[in-house]
Amino acid sequence: MAWSTNPGQLGELPRALSLQEISEEVKQYRQAAKNALMAGFDGVEIHGANGYLIDEFLCDSSNERKDTYGGSIENRCRFCLEVVDACCQEIGSDRVGIRFSPFGARQIAMDSNPQSQIEYLFSELNKRGIAYVHVIEPRGRHRNREVLQPDDVTERCRSCTRGF
Repeated sequence: MAWSTNPGQLGELPRALSLQEISEEVKQYRQAAKNALMAGFDGVEIHGANGYLIDEFLCDSSNERKDTYGGSIENRCRFCLEVVDACCQEIGSDRVGIRFSPFGARQIAMDSNPQSQIEYLFSELNKRGIAYVHVIEPRGRHRNREVLQPDDVTERCRSCTRGF
């Protein structure tokens, strides 16, 4: 069953985006960054956390794709990095930040190996010179039942970066 704006009616069932639709999503992020600056904002924070679209691509529990956007960590990070690249090209990397919840479990988006994921993702973000990474600390247990304390997450993330 899928959510609908019309009570009593079923909405469209979720489906994987086509490659063309993924390209269009990246263009929308680029346009949103441009619009933010035109509206007087100093920069943008890309929302890649809490089970939203970027997080769904990143996490192996929600990303079941069999193409270049699914499977390996590198492939699952591809959409996120394309969005970051598009925003950086549009407004400059010094005006782009991104938010993650790598050790969280929201909606259906959880990763079985978040440490390896952030190691790869942060190394790629370091190459792009973005302004910052905003990491959300977990509240409670991660999927593997490991209890993580905020300091643990900070140190795990810090060990993957040379600083943003």
